Amino acid sequence: PKSQLQQCCLTLRTEGKEPDIPLYKTLQTVGPSHARTYTVAVYFKGERIGCGKGPSIQQAEMGAAMDALEKYNFPQMAHQKRFIERKYRQELKEMRRERERQEKETDEAEEARK
Repeated sequence: PKSQLQQCCLTLRTEGKEPDIPLYKTLQTVGPSHARTYTVAVYFKGERIGCGKGPSIQQAEMGAAMDALEKYNFPQMAHQKRFIERKYRQELKEMRRERERQEKETDEAEEARK
């Protein structure tokens, strides 16, 4: 997903200028050293286009890239989505399940606070 996001971003470059590339920033690190959860956001041209969580920075970055690919409107995205789905079909399913599980846990925690 990170490579695909970078390719999508490079298709939007302006002639004669340095290409803009996605930048990843770690927003949050939660938990003890043996069981950390990282939250990473990806930015493109100064705009936050995706966010992801994972047990490692690399996995959180992959989640952020996937989120950006799903949400940001890239002109050639239809082709990219087909390519990504074929190449990373199993990984995408696992990451979506994990994201849904985390969202459910967050929702349950918020309900418990009320």
